[in-house]
Amino acid sequence: MLFIFDLDGTVIDSSHRQLTRADGSLDLAEWVRNNTPEKIAADSLLPLAASWKTINRERDQIAIMTARVIGKHDIKFLKDHGLEYDYIYSRAYGDTSPDDLLKKRMILKLRVDMKKSLNWLRHNSYMFDDNNSVRKCLTGFGIRCYNPTNYNEAQKNA
Repeated sequence: MLFIFDLDGTVIDSSHRQLTRADGSLDLAEWVRNNTPEKIAADSLLPLAASWKTINRERDQIAIMTARVIGKHDIKFLKDHGLEYDYIYSRAYGDTSPDDLLKKRMILKLRVDMKKSLNWLRHNSYMFDDNNSVRKCLTGFGIRCYNPTNYNEAQKNA
């Protein structure tokens, strides 16, 4: 199996560095400005991260698909928190593509990198992403996408 995880709002709480516009969309320029080593270090794990850590790494693979621009401090955070992965895809600096189209391109890149068919991905992967537009786009593309929000809230309140 292949497990695909978004980061922010799915397995990492980085809400302290997010600003949203009046329409509810993320202010991407402000997000990039808040992408400092100190603020990344202040991020915390959401409950789904504990499930990530239980994945059998001998049998299953993990991919990260995030709309954030990944830097060395993000990689350090993942390593320090035991979030292992086989593939990682992130937004290129300056790319302002909508998250759903960005992640659809990531799925197509993953298919090539894994040397698997799109049909294989459709039948052997599970994706977790808190963004409704991403879930709607990728589900329409045949990828099983799940919203982690209810799970994370239920585990926090348990």
